[in-house]
Amino acid sequence: MSSRFRISFTVLLGLFMLAVGVTPALPKGLTPGTFYVVGTGPAGPELATVRALEVIKGADFIVCHDTMKQRFQAQLQGKPILADPWKGMFDYKGKHWDELPNMKPEEKRAFQEERIKIREETIRKIKEKLAQGKTVALLDSGDPCLFGPSHWFIEGFDPQQVEIIPGVGAFTAAMAALKKSSIPAYDTRFVMQTAPYFLTGGGEEVFKDLGKHPATLVFYMGIKKLNRLVPLLKKSYPGDLPVAVVYNAGYPDKEKVVKGTLDTILNKVAGQKEPWMGLIIVGRCLEGKPYRGRLENLAGFLDGKQVKKPGSPPQKP
Repeated sequence: MSSRFRISFTVLLGLFMLAVGVTPALPKGLTPGTFYVVGTGPAGPELATVRALEVIKGADFIVCHDTMKQRFQAQLQGKPILADPWKGMFDYKGKHWDELPNMKPEEKRAFQEERIKIREETIRKIKEKLAQGKTVALLDSGDPCLFGPSHWFIEGFDPQQVEIIPGVGAFTAAMAALKKSSIPAYDTRFVMQTAPYFLTGGGEEVFKDLGKHPATLVFYMGIKKLNRLVPLLKKSYPGDLPVAVVYNAGYPDKEKVVKGTLDTILNKVAGQKEPWMGLIIVGRCLEGKPYRGRLENLAGFLDGKQVKKPGSPPQKP
């Protein structure tokens, strides 16, 4: 069979499939007309899941920030970028969104109106492609379901149009860097994950109540607020409570861990230049052998109180 005949046959076969309504299958189960929100992990492809990489490879259009294009350069080669979802979302005329409380009322209103306008335009572009039977993937760092700004876009679609691909979060990467278990850990009852933005206003009362119950506290987006957060914590927790700040968790070339206590951590991080990419973890889980301290002493403890068995020495966590 000549090469010319093979080419002609292939072209005719393709035209026939289109005529009868047969289209090539999408890679690895991608559904036409679906908006995929992909949790890419905290860094690049090395911590992205297999499913995340499959969706990135198979999607017709990508929605992502410039930093994602750099991290996933090989995976995005030749892919059309539909929009940058974060451009203009966190700043307005040279002011960052965390300056919002100090803005004039008219600035606040203009900032919010501009953000809504950007969101609506991005959603319009995505819906246009979905209506054509295309697939669109928005790349969101870490775990998109915890402090994931992508949900501002997700809520603009019907639930059946959206599929979320889970991703490795910064907390998981940070605890891996620390080589510790957040829970079980001694008498820890729960793990709290939040951000200082939600607590520093009325944080004193919150920590007063939380301080009654052993917990591992995890703070996102808190590097700039650490000098306000630590004094609040010290009103309800002892100064020797361990604290760790994990900078750029999951980044193989930039990850850094700084350890201290509530008494020492501010001095320990004073020379650090990273203003944003850091996770703050507070709790006894950071010292000793917390997992063994919980599980191996279960028979000797009841509700966190030591129970001495007859003939046995006191057990310590």
